Amino acid sequence: MSPFRRLRHAALACLAATALAAGAARAATPVRFVFDWATPDHELIPIVVADANGYYKQAGLDVSVILPPDSQTTGRLLVSGRGDIGFEGTTDVAFAVEQGIPIVALAAFTQHNNWCLFGRPGEPVELDHLAGKSIAIYTDSWTKAMMPFVLRAAKLREDQVKLVIATDEDIPLLLAHKIDIATNTSNYAVAQVQAAVHKDPTSLCAPAFGAPDVPVWVYTAAKPWLASHGDIARKWLSATREALIWSVAHPKEAVALFEKAYPAAAQHSYNLIGWETLMPEMRGKQGYFVQDGATWTALAEALKATGQISTVRPADAYFTNAYLSP
Repeated sequence: MSPFRRLRHAALACLAATALAAGAARAATPVRFVFDWATPDHELIPIVVADANGYYKQAGLDVSVILPPDSQTTGRLLVSGRGDIGFEGTTDVAFAVEQGIPIVALAAFTQHNNWCLFGRPGEPVELDHLAGKSIAIYTDSWTKAMMPFVLRAAKLREDQVKLVIATDEDIPLLLAHKIDIATNTSNYAVAQVQAAVHKDPTSLCAPAFGAPDVPVWVYTAAKPWLASHGDIARKWLSATREALIWSVAHPKEAVALFEKAYPAAAQHSYNLIGWETLMPEMRGKQGYFVQDGATWTALAEALKATGQISTVRPADAYFTNAYLSP
């Protein structure tokens, strides 16, 4: 689940921690935001917009962005005190809670499961025809959590398909006919295929293979940090939510601000299509950011049913809405 994120990795990584700090007041309270991947993409738009439009400054915050080396590092940085607020997959939170790691979800970035199997334009992806297919996968926790649902629905064992670990982006492999199927979320896959060939990929998405319709990404924090910085979490969430709402209402302007902050982060058409594809996924029944205990229970039960966790804990072990403004 990481297309385009490795683009110009070395140059971007050097700039990551200071990319947003230039416009922030030094006297403001510092907040270190840890992204979930090594290079920036359109999922950083609310953070960039909150900085560029002055929402963080108005809240008295000086927000810097940390780009970790991989998707497994965000939670570690939070727990070790090297970051304050993070961006992680809901499965990362579920697995952390299973292991007794004190991470909690503060707000839902997306509200739905937009992870799918993707095929080339005009080539349908069907459960009955997955046997023997080469399927590109990533090593992140979300892909690990979703694939058992795919295999169970297709009535296949893992050795009956050819799983190919994508060390970079998987969509170029798909378009080059080096794999049969890509796995990704729609905001990345659709954007890449559209930007490359101006057509939509075919897809087989979560409901078709019985995966729960739950948020893919959440904003997170370590419980010890929250215990003494709850007011900072509230201010950060309020400013970021304001930026997200503005970015949905002004997608082109929001993408322009993102590209100004990170000029090497992919091409414009990809950034805009990715953001516009993501926008409908971010609003839930109660608006933006608000989490639902039922979705966390559904996720935990699904992970337990596929043998990925041993215990389904109460929903409030995974999330809290306590730091969201009314």
